Amino acid sequence: MKTKEMKETMKAVAAAAILTACAALIAAAVSGTLCSCEHKELGIPAAEGAQVSVRFDRSGATGAQVSGMALWLFPEEGGKPIPYDFDNPQGGTVTVPWGRYRALYINNDTETILMRGTEKYATFELYTRPSRLLELLNLPGTLPEGANPAGEPVVLAPEAVWGGSRTDIDLQPGAETYTLVLPVYPRVCTYSFELKGIKNLKYASAVSAAFSGTAGSLFLGGDKPAEGRSMVPFPAASDGKETVTGRTFVFGASTGTDTSRALTLVFVLADGSKHYYRFDVSDRVNNAPDKRNVHILLEGLTLPKPIVNGGGFHPDVDEWETENEELKM
Repeated sequence: MKTKEMKETMKAVAAAAILTACAALIAAAVSGTLCSCEHKELGIPAAEGAQVSVRFDRSGATGAQVSGMALWLFPEEGGKPIPYDFDNPQGGTVTVPWGRYRALYINNDTETILMRGTEKYATFELYTRPSRLLELLNLPGTLPEGANPAGEPVVLAPEAVWGGSRTDIDLQPGAETYTLVLPVYPRVCTYSFELKGIKNLKYASAVSAAFSGTAGSLFLGGDKPAEGRSMVPFPAASDGKETVTGRTFVFGASTGTDTSRALTLVFVLADGSKHYYRFDVSDRVNNAPDKRNVHILLEGLTLPKPIVNGGGFHPDVDEWETENEELKM
């Protein structure tokens, strides 16, 4: 009896084990099916763009001090440019739609730089607002026609611009991240002068300068100064003895057929009389060994002695004296 009962018990246990195993298999199958369905339902679709680590390489921009950068990506297939701003001048990470691009970029911390034609890479242009030759001296009116014989537009000097361009950016699916290195270079030129051997300079109460024949704007793609000519006024400093110096940023020399360049100096003397002098600096600018940094050395100028201490004739404030000076090196 015991043996029979034991056999029955063993059969029951075996049956239960079989049922348990079957249940486990069914559960596993169902679980696998559910997992498979869950994966298909929650799968993340392919990303619509690339994660791009943008790095601005300023190794070619000695002396650049910027607080941020701006980047425009122009799709090769057409469409509006995609703008990005970086508070960190080193760069940052952005999401960019897949595609091929050309890029333009400059520092975004300027106050005087204006932009136009920004919808296309080829027409993206930097320029500045109109100005007056006497603006820096806080004098009303304008200089006589002889100070600007070609009637060039007078514009504000640009600030320092650092940036560049790239035309070979290709972002295609396949890589999780991209690194985009953008070399930064100076995008404006520095023109400076030193005029020595000035007689009677001690009587000058104010002085300013202007370069003519400079480009009125810059096409950022290709770093090309415009053909149009402009005149850029800028501050000048006197040592009170015999030397006047000055420097300014410009977009470069104009690229039109007229290659003449001139430096104009404006002096206000102690009696209120105003005098301007034009120097032909075409050769010095056009043949400068470094077109990005043009320095002009001049020598020899005699200012008139003003009538002071209340005696004699005082010139009218609207009267100007002018001289066209030959260069002496």
